[in-house]
Amino acid sequence: MAEARQLHLFGGPRQRGTAAPPPLEFVLQCMVADTLRRWATPGWLWTHVASGELRQPITAARLQRMGVQRGWPDFLLLAPGGRPHALELKRRRTGRVTDEQDAFAQWCEVNGCPHAYVDTYPAAVAALKRWGAVRAGIETW
Repeated sequence: MAEARQLHLFGGPRQRGTAAPPPLEFVLQCMVADTLRRWATPGWLWTHVASGELRQPITAARLQRMGVQRGWPDFLLLAPGGRPHALELKRRRTGRVTDEQDAFAQWCEVNGCPHAYVDTYPAAVAALKRWGAVRAGIETW
C-alpha cells in the first residue's frame, strides 16, 4: 500500500494533484512515428532526427564533429519528387523554440519548404494531412 505524504498548503497545482504535467516530447515523437509507420502515404520517406537528447559530453562532441547541427527539426519528410517537409515537435506549455530552430523555420519559408511547429498529436496529424504525408482518412481522438 502506498504511503500517504503531507501536502504543502501553498504548494503548486502539481503537488496538490490538480494538474498533470505536460506529456514529454518523447511521447509525442513516438506517436507521430507510429502514425507515419502505419499511415504514411505511399512514396513518402521520413526520418526522425535524433539530435536533441541529453548525451555524455564525448558523444555530443563526436556528433558535432560528424556534422550534427542545432535547430534541425524532429522529423524530416520527403514527398514523392523530393520536396522536403519539416515537422518540429514541442512539449505543450513548456516547449520553447530556440534561435536555431527559428532560423531553420525562416530558411524553410524563404525556400518554399513546408515547416510546422506542433505541440499536440492532433496538430501533428493535421500538418501531415495538409502536406499529404498521411492518408486523409485517419482520425485523432
